[in-house]
Amino acid sequence: MFAVITNKDVMFYECAPWLKEAWASPVRSYPLITTRLVHSTANRHSGNVVAGFADVIIFTTRSGTRQGVESRTFKLETHRDLANWARALVQGAHNAAADMKEVTCACTWNGEEGELVVDYENGFILREIHSSEEGKRPKVFWHYSYESLRMSADDGHRILWLDFGGEDGEKELDLHTCPKPLVFIIHTFLSAKVNRLGLFA
Repeated sequence: MFAVITNKDVMFYECAPWLKEAWASPVRSYPLITTRLVHSTANRHSGNVVAGFADVIIFTTRSGTRQGVESRTFKLETHRDLANWARALVQGAHNAAADMKEVTCACTWNGEEGELVVDYENGFILREIHSSEEGKRPKVFWHYSYESLRMSADDGHRILWLDFGGEDGEKELDLHTCPKPLVFIIHTFLSAKVNRLGLFA
């Protein structure tokens, strides 16, 4: 397996592509913004050794897809390779978050059809899909900052819960599709914002 990281995706090929057409046809690809580095180890004493991978350098990624979460484990030759891959994955995801700026998806909340906007700078906005009055902006049902988010969860099928604490408490959103890609984007936005402040996420 041959893997490549671009400014937006991590792509996999059965072997190194030699032709331009081959580069455009990976076996599998995942957006960096929905992919995260979750585990790496360099020796058997780390306490997190994968069966059959003792005494080797590995790392694992998880990607949020419309089919759920997909995990992949990679074997590397050197510690420098591990550092380079980890940096490329994390920084690539953060850069992709800053470039994307926002993601919007249709949903149902309290029987209302609307769209959830997750904005890189401004947090969570639930609004009408279309304004009920011509010439007016869509109604905003609610708007919360990232700092207000206490917890998020999902059922792996179509329901996303966002808990903003206080009197309003938990919001249940039916996304009509698997919530995993959006959940991973939210986590990447949060990680990128923390990293921008000079902290470690």
